[in-house]
Amino acid sequence: MDNEQRPLVDVGRIATSTKLAYALGHIFNDLAAAMWFSYTLIYLQRVALLKPIVAGALLLLGQIVDAVMTPVFGFLVDRYCKKKIWHVVGSVMVTLSFPVIFGGFVNSSTTIAMLLYVTSITIFQTGWAAVQISHLSMIPSLTNSVLARADLTAIRYSAQVGAAVIAFVVTWIILPTDGESMVQLDQQDDYKFRNIALILTTFGLIATVFFHIFLKANLLEQPKSSKSNVEEPAKLSDVSLNRRISWAGITILLRVAMLYVASRLFITLATVYLPLYIEETKVDGKQALASVPLVSYVSSFIAALLLKYINRICGTKACYFLGAIIGIAAAAVTEFVGSNTTIVYVIAVLIGAGSSITMVTALSVTAELIGSRTERSAFVYSIVTFLDKIITGLVVIFIEKWRCNDKELCPTYNRDTLSIVCASSMILGLVTLLSVSRCLT
Repeated sequence: MDNEQRPLVDVGRIATSTKLAYALGHIFNDLAAAMWFSYTLIYLQRVALLKPIVAGALLLLGQIVDAVMTPVFGFLVDRYCKKKIWHVVGSVMVTLSFPVIFGGFVNSSTTIAMLLYVTSITIFQTGWAAVQISHLSMIPSLTNSVLARADLTAIRYSAQVGAAVIAFVVTWIILPTDGESMVQLDQQDDYKFRNIALILTTFGLIATVFFHIFLKANLLEQPKSSKSNVEEPAKLSDVSLNRRISWAGITILLRVAMLYVASRLFITLATVYLPLYIEETKVDGKQALASVPLVSYVSSFIAALLLKYINRICGTKACYFLGAIIGIAAAAVTEFVGSNTTIVYVIAVLIGAGSSITMVTALSVTAELIGSRTERSAFVYSIVTFLDKIITGLVVIFIEKWRCNDKELCPTYNRDTLSIVCASSMILGLVTLLSVSRCLT
């Protein structure tokens, strides 16, 4: 890695102000994602009164749109305009569409409501993809140092967790905390979800404005000399060697992508089905809808802060292995231990820690794979996240398609679902870790 070619980095170090400014850039996305994954299914089913398969299909629609637009923006961000411009475009789209999803159309006609849901979800996920890819592609542009990139990734994830904490605190304040069972959510609660969405949008816009003010655009420019030096060795190689290198690069990219997919599958599905599991256990009333995920994200935040030091002691492979074991432990506790209030919060802590460790490690590996080829950073991130969106969406629709609504026949359906998706995704991660271990340092 040619650190000496990067004038923006002093011995692999990045200014603290730059790190903090960068961390603000994805907070709007993170606030929206926390509400999207945690409350969309339960909002559509309990408040909008949609059938589970329809609610699952709308969630799948969002995943498909996100997946399709991810490589599109990967190409556009690398090829046209500056990264911050695409970030602005995506932020505007999220601002205009996200509050509409939870806008309270429960009293509208079915056709109009579905049209609004489909349109707003499509615009929201398109904008979300633009912000995600442009923001991720900034990491390799800021530094060529592996450790510095890992540091940026950890800070980015810490900001994500902090945004999720804000989302759940707002939810905890606005939703009733009178001890009623969460199953009593109904059409009368539509305005509460709308208010939550508007408050989160306001916070997100403030963070986005500060991001564009304090992160200087010149830090993201690609030095032409670096690009030419990277491309020079290719001119000295013959065509057959280039093909072999290209094929090896593709296989490595796919393996790293599956490592990321396993991590995202764990955190996304746990986020989606944890509220439904809480409903099934009926612990702590409605306030558990916010307090249990909040505990999970606090645990995730602490783990992300500690990961920087753990990674330097144990290395990348050991960190991912540790996170996967914690995730499997969460699945085991969910399935085989009781479902009282204490156990539910223990599960939340394990899910938070496991998801944080595996997610940050997977993103660090992706940044390491990019190396000094920052001119293709957005494309690499887009391919990695594309697989995540498609696979996650298909798993959700499969689960909702075969959902058992008979409480007598399957009283623990959500518990079993949460356990299975946590265990299987982490097992997938461990298997992928073995195949990609040679790529890790």
